[in-house]
Parts: sequence; structure tokens; C-alpha cells
Amino acid sequence: MKYSQFNSIVSFNNKYHLYNSFTQKFIIIDTLLKDLLESAMIEGVEGLEDVHPDFYLYLKSEEFIIPDKINEVEKVKELVKNVDGNIHNFLLTINPTMNCNFKCWYCYETHIKKSSFSSNMIERVGYFIEKTTKKKDMHHFNLAFFGGEPLLYFKRDVIPIIKKLQQECVKNLVDYSVGFTTNGYLINDEFIKFFKSHKITPSLQITLDGYKEKHDSVRYVSANKGSYEVIVNNIKKLLINSFHVRLRINYTSENISDAYKIADEFDDVSLEIKKEFLLVDLHRVWQDSKNDDILIIVEKVIDKFKEKNMPVQHMVPNNVHDSCYADKRNSVTINYNGDLFKCTARDFLTTSRVGYLDEGGDLVWENNHLEKRMDIKFKNKPCLTCRLLPICNGGCSQHALDAFEDGEKEYCIFYGDEKLKDDVIVSKVKEIIEPLLELNEV
Repeated sequence: MKYSQFNSIVSFNNKYHLYNSFTQKFIIIDTLLKDLLESAMIEGVEGLEDVHPDFYLYLKSEEFIIPDKINEVEKVKELVKNVDGNIHNFLLTINPTMNCNFKCWYCYETHIKKSSFSSNMIERVGYFIEKTTKKKDMHHFNLAFFGGEPLLYFKRDVIPIIKKLQQECVKNLVDYSVGFTTNGYLINDEFIKFFKSHKITPSLQITLDGYKEKHDSVRYVSANKGSYEVIVNNIKKLLINSFHVRLRINYTSENISDAYKIADEFDDVSLEIKKEFLLVDLHRVWQDSKNDDILIIVEKVIDKFKEKNMPVQHMVPNNVHDSCYADKRNSVTINYNGDLFKCTARDFLTTSRVGYLDEGGDLVWENNHLEKRMDIKFKNKPCLTCRLLPICNGGCSQHALDAFEDGEKEYCIFYGDEKLKDDVIVSKVKEIIEPLLELNEV
């Protein structure tokens, strides 16, 4: 028998927690059991059976201790293969335009004025939807709109594609869903009316850049007019119409400290509506990312959101069971000009494309890109010996591709910092504990 590679012991709330990142189970252990376990890790876990047989048998039954013959990394590889190779679902992301009504300082995209779908390209997308929904193993088709700002040409370019999706999915008995990543400024009654009349409930991810003053310094209509109030009011309008909204807060070291004040804007929205249709999701702006103590502030902000009954989450990796859309074989992003991408965190220049949508609506991958991406995740040696492999897996496939293209033979998204890895484990334990505590309160 051996001690699982994926075990971690972390201290949280003055208690020790033994957590396994593959099973995603944890147990609370006292100081004596912690010392016994740490000693057994050095001297061999079989000796623990003689010292504390009940503890040994429990660890064995819960797979904190496993047979020597088990190759744990191969188990993760098999899981990844099953999750990312799923042929029953398809995620099509469309950029109707690369134009935008804002110009945020951290935006990685190249904004192109007057960029939009041609009638021919809309037709090609329609062919692709037809062919994909006809596949006998297809169960669900998820259509997402990105950009640029996807609502700039909503009536002309977006509505025809949604209608085509609905028509083909109904015809072929395929479930479907529609989503938008939008800045939220252009949402109006006409937008809501369209979806209500077609009996579609879309999901929207809408971003705020901190509380009002900080947000308006980043996203403004003019020197004298910000966008915060309009976007907040549009979010509330969506919520009361039963549209699901992921309110993404893009935080930096400059805007995080008072971001909790955003919760006050939703005091007039019922608790029931917030619980069912709203999720606050905190993401750090990548250009501001560094190894610092900002998570201490983030945790305080999260606690204040919870005090106001706002459903909230922070980035806690789960990159195997719930991998990035770009990791999945059945996923593609089609730009307004027909260029293909897997990851949306791109500049979307043709020089960066990985393929194109042909006249018949087929995906043409260039330089064998799809297979290269599907094979990249386990090329990074530090990941193969890491205790976080089953939940981190080196980030997404784009992390791995970028690292190897930049000539990095090895990388770690946590900078190889074991303290940061412990923080991730604590977050995972909290993720398990908090829903249980809420149930007990009820």
C-alpha cells in the first residue's frame, strides 16, 4: 500500500484537514493522527496498521491509502479522456463582430470597426448547425456569443443564427441552450422580448470592473458618462425576467477593496431571485496577476457578499471534472470572418487562427491543431508529480500550448509555490463544507 500522491494536509479553522484531489474527499484529523500520518508517509504506511488499525482501515476505505499497483496519473488521464472527448455535447462560440462600444485597458482583443458577419458566413454557420445537430450521438448543443460586443448587431446577425439553432434542434430532438458574454450596456426590452417570445431562457455573463467609481474609470461612454448604473439596472431587469446572470467582477489590486459595495445595488431584488438566477464570480485581471497576498482581501469581500445573500464564487480550479471549453474536442469558436479558434482569450487575428469554416459548413483544422491540443495536457513534467493534478492539470490546454510555444519545458500556474497550493486546497475544503453548513442552518 502507498500514500496517495494526491493527498494534502492543510490547516483551516484551527483544524487539520486531509484532502485528496482525485476523490475530492476530506476528513478532519487531530494533531495525534496528523503526526502518525506524517510519520507513516516517511516510514511506510503499512506500519500505521499496527499503530492505529482503525485509522489505517478508514484511510484505505476512503482511498487516502491505495494499492502500490495503482497508477494514479493514468487514472487522471483516463478521466480527462472521458470528459474532454465527450461526443454528446457541442459548444459553438460565435464572435459576430470584433467591434466594441468600450475599450478596456486590459482587453487582449484587436477591435475592428465595421467587422461583422456577411450573409454568406451566416449561411455557413447554419450549415454547420444543421450537420452537427443531425449526428445520432448529439444530445445537447450550446450556442454562445462572444466578441467584441456581440449585441452590437443583435437583430441583423445574432437573431438569424439563434432561430436556425432552434429550428434544427427541434427538428432533430436535440436539447439546446444560448448564452452571451457581454458588457451588458446594450441590453434592452427588445432583447428580453425576443427570448420571451421564442421561449428561450439565455444565460449571460456580464462584467463589472469593481464598484461604480473604479468601473466607470475603465468602462465609460464619454469623459462625463460612465456605464456602471446602466449595466447594473440591465442586470436587475434580466433577473426579474428569470434570465440567468453570472456577474463577473474583474478585480485588481486597485479595485478589489470596495467591490463588496456592488452587493448593495441588489437589495431591491428578492432573495429567491438572487439565489436562482444570479451568481457573482470574482476573477483577477490577468495583467495584474502576481504572487501576493491579495487573496486575504478577496476572502473578506466574498464574506461581505455572502452577508448580503449574494451567491458568490471565486476561481477554484476544477480543470479535470469541469475542464475549460477549449479543452473539449466538441468545441470551437468561429470568428465573424470564418476563422477558427479554440480559446477565446485570443486577439482573433487571422495570423493566430487554427483553422477555418469552409463553404459547406465544415470545420477545417490547420496544422493538425485539434489533435495537438487534445494531446498537450500531460506533456508538462511538474504536473505529473503534483498533488493538485486532478483539479489543476496545468491549467487549460492553452496554458500548455503557450508554454511550449514560448520554449518553456516546464511551468506551474502556481509558480511552484506550495503555500499557494495549500490555499487552493483550503478553498476546495470550503467549497465542500459551506453548503453543508447552510443545510444545517435551514
